[in-house]
Amino acid sequence: MVNHSFIHHFSPSYSEMQGANQGTILQPNRVPPLVAMVAVGYGVATYREAQIERHLAAAEKADLERRRKNMALADAYGDRSSLEELEHAMRVYEAQQATE
Repeated sequence: MVNHSFIHHFSPSYSEMQGANQGTILQPNRVPPLVAMVAVGYGVATYREAQIERHLAAAEKADLERRRKNMALADAYGDRSSLEELEHAMRVYEAQQATE
């Protein structure tokens, strides 16, 4: 024979289970704010990634421009391995100083 009072004691009714769920996050009235928080978090993370990518692209572009200018200077002044290249570099330098 089964003791029904024992089973009833450890198997809560539907109304008791509803009362027990009031402390959980996934109540129907809390789902929209939770979804909104997740959406905002995703949006912020996506925005930050885009900002980082734009910053890196701008830094890379500036680095390429700096390298291009350095190469142009190296071409203008030469490597100064000969007297002619050194004289040419001095003429270019003096012309630049005169225009400034």
